[in-house]
Amino acid sequence: MNTAKTLVCFGDSITEGVIGASYVDIVRGALPGVRVINAGINGDTVIHLLRRVERDVVAHQPDIVMIMVGLNDLTTAYGLRSSKAYYHALKNLHTQVAPRRFIHAYRQLIRQLRARTHAQIALCTLTTVGENPADPVQHLVDAYSIIVKEIAEQEGLPLIDVRAAFMRQLEAEPRLGPEYRIWVPVQDALAIKWRGASYAGLSERRGYRLRCDGAH
Repeated sequence: MNTAKTLVCFGDSITEGVIGASYVDIVRGALPGVRVINAGINGDTVIHLLRRVERDVVAHQPDIVMIMVGLNDLTTAYGLRSSKAYYHALKNLHTQVAPRRFIHAYRQLIRQLRARTHAQIALCTLTTVGENPADPVQHLVDAYSIIVKEIAEQEGLPLIDVRAAFMRQLEAEPRLGPEYRIWVPVQDALAIKWRGASYAGLSERRGYRLRCDGAH
């Protein structure tokens, strides 16, 4: 009988880890006795997580669920027109996930996990967009991270404050890399496939330390 614990990492491209590096691989390496499932999908918001929670989380009946989501949500509400068009056309999302909707959907997700599993649930704050702590976009990332903190506190759930760790590094060593654009990951993928580039090399060329394209 297999008694290994199951951990599902549930989120967006930061969790999926195809672009840049995967924190899920690091978690998996640190927990050799745990079955770690990567349930991250590029471009997902909390709305998308709600749509697929049954298939990608409940079906595994995990012992632990770790949720990291929010960067795409704030982009749907405050991003460039091209970014909003991407979510509408390719992600079947026809509404902005502004803070009020983000809170409501996040709470729905937690309720569904509690009703359909016996898993312990841990919430993660957001990472960063770019590496300049003075960039106005950081206020948005902070705002969504504060929402996650408040939900964790109100729901009595453990919090992994990823945002605080990133900000300590950004404030100690700010970088002024180029502004992120939604099409950059596609350009990078082509450069890696056809020109032998690497995410580490692209990151260094852009002057980043923690990111490869500004968001990943």
